[in-house]
Amino acid sequence: GASCVRSGELVTSMGTHELRLDGRTSLVFRPSREAPEDGAVGVAVVQPHDIPKNVPVDPSSPFLVALGVSDVEGKPKRGMKSKLRQCQKFVEIVGGMVSDVSATSDVLFRKDPGNSRPVHVVDMGCGRGYLTFALHSHLCLTYGGASSVRSTGVEMRRDLVSEVDGIARTLGGDFDSLSFVEGIIGDYDAKTGNDGTVDLAGYNAVDILIALHACDTATDDAMWYGVDKKASIIVTAPCCHKEVRRQLDPFVAGSQGRDHPLHDVLRHGIYRERIAEAATDAMRALLLEIAGYDVRVFEFIGGEHTAKNVMVAATKRRRRRSEVELKKLRGRLLELARIHGVSKMRLASLMGEPLKDHDDDVEVQSEKKLRGRMPPI
Repeated sequence: GASCVRSGELVTSMGTHELRLDGRTSLVFRPSREAPEDGAVGVAVVQPHDIPKNVPVDPSSPFLVALGVSDVEGKPKRGMKSKLRQCQKFVEIVGGMVSDVSATSDVLFRKDPGNSRPVHVVDMGCGRGYLTFALHSHLCLTYGGASSVRSTGVEMRRDLVSEVDGIARTLGGDFDSLSFVEGIIGDYDAKTGNDGTVDLAGYNAVDILIALHACDTATDDAMWYGVDKKASIIVTAPCCHKEVRRQLDPFVAGSQGRDHPLHDVLRHGIYRERIAEAATDAMRALLLEIAGYDVRVFEFIGGEHTAKNVMVAATKRRRRRSEVELKKLRGRLLELARIHGVSKMRLASLMGEPLKDHDDDVEVQSEKKLRGRMPPI
């Protein structure tokens, strides 16, 4: 015959209850014993439903509250959930790069801090400084406070600079070494402070260069600035790839374009836009490799947070590439430029790298003279 349950026990943090079935209709459910005051082995412990996430930036950090990203309980303000997520992901990526570089060399945060200067972070086109604040806070908490890190946000809008620099001054503490200055990528000079005076404490160096969503060739200017300053880390999220797109359109319309293996892809405007973006950033990656960096290109954050979500991240190599390796990289660059009809690119011009064999482009030659300083944009 069919078996059935005749009795059982329910154990809770409040005690133990007994269940017993007597016959077909009689049911008894009663407490059998209370839990001891000092607890008992096997007694269930009530856990909170909202387990704190392991994130690089505390959502309740005072700077996030001051910037209007979250409240004192760490909950994102209305419309700021994506911004908080972006801050967390950005710090996770760049913080990981800093950790890797610091672990394998004394270039950034040295093992003997007594013989080192503060690491200088420059964020070009920082906007309201959400990511600038987040990275600065993380580096200070991780590597010894304001004496170990100096961060500078560069922004062209005066009212925005005044607002966010005021927030940094009000927060104080670790944020005493964070400042925001008015300027554009082409005019900024790392050796001057926000009061315009020359800083002689070794801050002319730039260790970490950031430029997120700098429009079109402003990204190239920022990359060149990092290369010229021999920055250990260069992180960019490019935007508006107009320079290559302007060359790709007539190339596709011409006879070469009509015979191109990818003509049936390139004849559609939406695909030309995407290919222009991919080709531009691939060429930038090759140029950074030629300049002595290891480079990764990857998705920064999901497309639901921002449409411009490709990140180009470069770290300075400890060992120089051989001439044979450089020759191969230059050959790949020339071929990539050729198949996309690109004869001119800002970063290539600034680095003095031709995009076609026997290049006699006067502008490329003249821009070689700009090496050692930033050009205006």
